[in-house]
Amino acid sequence: MMKLKRLCSLCILAGMGAALPAAAAVTVDELALRQNEMRQDLRALDERLRRLEAQMSSQALLNLLNQVAELKAELARLRGQQEELQDRLAVVQRRQKDLYEELDGRVRELANRPAPSLPVDAIQLQPSRALLLTGSDPAAETRAYEAALAQFRAGDYAAAVRAFQAFLRDHPASGMASNAYYWLGLAHAAQGNYSAAVESYQRLLEGYPTSNKVPDAMVSLARARLQLGEAAAAQGLLDQVVSKYPHTRAAETARRLLATLK
Repeated sequence: MMKLKRLCSLCILAGMGAALPAAAAVTVDELALRQNEMRQDLRALDERLRRLEAQMSSQALLNLLNQVAELKAELARLRGQQEELQDRLAVVQRRQKDLYEELDGRVRELANRPAPSLPVDAIQLQPSRALLLTGSDPAAETRAYEAALAQFRAGDYAAAVRAFQAFLRDHPASGMASNAYYWLGLAHAAQGNYSAAVESYQRLLEGYPTSNKVPDAMVSLARARLQLGEAAAAQGLLDQVVSKYPHTRAAETARRLLATLK
């Protein structure tokens, strides 16, 4: 009986001894599996972190680019207003010069004319030569031009086109006609009508070669040509701007555009 109990005890101990390594082996496998899963989780988290950082960088860059674009638009608007003030001042100065020259000529004419047989108060002065040439009231002419320009600045380009066309029809000899053709071209281009824009710029360049709008009109014409797929013609215009007007803002713009074409 004692032998049987001892034999059973030995069998139980042997069984436990055989089971312990198996249990230890299972525990190690589980730990290895969990460690592998943790590595995968860490890699996934690291990848998500990289994606978030990339998105944050892209958003920051996009915000910065938007701010730069807004600043450029505001700068262009302010420059446009400055140019318009300069143009209006030049027109007023030309008108004053014409009036002074005409008045001076009339004074000399009266001084050299023999004494009139009629009383002095019977002499009737003729209307201004500038008024006869334009056939319109200068104040009404200025109001019509400024109204058309206001439509353009408000972003109503279709209305601006109609207003500038009416201005050029009603005041063909205006000192602001070259400016009107320039803004008319920009209004056409803003609507995507590049063929009409080209026609307006060409009218300016051919009819008013001494206008201070010529360099800017050449650059705008080059842009319109590029939109129409006429890269060679556009490059030729930009080269002319750089060579003829090297120290102007239009030449700087032309150089930047040429750099993108090369």
